[in-house]
Amino acid sequence: MANVPKINILMCGTGEYTTGWTGSGASQSDKKVGVVGLTCFDLRRLGKVDQLSMVGVNGRKFPDIRAHLEDKIGKVYKDMDVNFKSYPDDKTVDPDSYKQAIDDLSPGSAVIIFTPDTTHYPIAKYALERKMHVLVTKPATKLLSHHQELADLAKANRVACWVEHHKRYDPAYADAKLRARALGEFNFFQAWMSQPKSQLETFRAWAGKDSD
Repeated sequence: MANVPKINILMCGTGEYTTGWTGSGASQSDKKVGVVGLTCFDLRRLGKVDQLSMVGVNGRKFPDIRAHLEDKIGKVYKDMDVNFKSYPDDKTVDPDSYKQAIDDLSPGSAVIIFTPDTTHYPIAKYALERKMHVLVTKPATKLLSHHQELADLAKANRVACWVEHHKRYDPAYADAKLRARALGEFNFFQAWMSQPKSQLETFRAWAGKDSD
């Protein structure tokens, strides 16, 4: 295993799930330091990955994002390097910047997609066609035909394409699933989940327009 090359990772999306940064500043939710970025920075610290890059639409956000990551992660965790290559540059707005970011990767790199739902399919397709491994958050696509196309592309190019479901691997949910096996046959089941209103800040720009 010592000779396995380190993988390069592109993070698509610059919002709360990736960086903990929202349009109005640092998130006030439980993801105030992000999830994707923090995980990737830690994997690099552990020697599991090599180069990290991040792509969004609005490059003007990156100076604030970098300052936020340095303050919330770099200054808090030991030996945590939060540097990354960004697309587009800090003065540019470009919704197609993911193409250049993916083109700059070598085949076999990984692309993680945490962007508005309607962008999942074109980004994932572009990456798979160029032999990149893909992790895309749910829903993978808006159409079943697109979902199948991504599966076919992954198989044809011998790369992985995996859908991330936020709660599937959480310890609390895994424990509940294990305990439920001993409860016997269900006649009725009800469950609910709530989130603070502050969470709505993450989706304000596109909820009801792009995600529903």
